[in-house]
Amino acid sequence: MKRTVVLKYILLLLLCLSTSGLRAQFYSLGTNIPALGTTTLNLEASMTLNRKWSVHLPVYYNPFVFKDNKKIQNFSVLPGVRYWMLESYVRGFVGVNAIGSKYHFTWKDYRYEGLAFGGGISAGYAYLLSPRWNLEVQGGIGLIWADYTKYKCEECGKKLADENGWYLIPNQIAISLIYLF
Repeated sequence: MKRTVVLKYILLLLLCLSTSGLRAQFYSLGTNIPALGTTTLNLEASMTLNRKWSVHLPVYYNPFVFKDNKKIQNFSVLPGVRYWMLESYVRGFVGVNAIGSKYHFTWKDYRYEGLAFGGGISAGYAYLLSPRWNLEVQGGIGLIWADYTKYKCEECGKKLADENGWYLIPNQIAISLIYLF
């Protein structure tokens, strides 16, 4: 009888020690599904700072050239922070982010090549799919300074002008699949 009680206490102690390492998710990796639809490779890494705050680093890259030399080539980073209404990776959030991008794209009969820098704000919601998977919906707007060169056509390379200016753009449009760990 005494042996059984001691064994139960040892098992209870082992159970307590083994669960002490369990904690909430502190890191995540995700991808923006609509961006993948434009052949833009992307990955977002994030980590929590505390229960309400998290830092995020989305990176977008598109090296591809399409039919008729059409392209939406870019390398963009949007580092930012989010404030979560309930707790990190759960339900609603608001955020701020910086924007840095090197781009080369065609639009109608023109080609644009340049750099853009700025900042933005966003809001979104994280839907829990399972203990390790979330689906996030996010929308945001940003103010950027773009410095670019405009060309007449995609292939000929006839330079029209060097231009720059401030632009208000949608900068965080995402439906992302997120893995939590």
